Amino acid sequence: MKLVINGQEKELECGNISELLSGLNLNKNAVAIELNKNIVHRQKFDNTQLKDNDKLEIVKVVGGG
Repeated sequence: MKLVINGQEKELECGNISELLSGLNLNKNAVAIELNKNIVHRQKFDNTQLKDNDKLEIVKVVGGG
């Protein structure tokens, strides 16, 4: 399916947000996700299905002090 991730078009095979993050080697506990201009809470990553042409913004959370 075609997704737009952080402004870049990508062809990926994934069903939900958790599968997408796994395929991108991203820790689901260290990212914030916006799907079609709506924030998706981490608890909903497994149940949020992706569709062709969805637009996602993925922000990595970085700790520090």
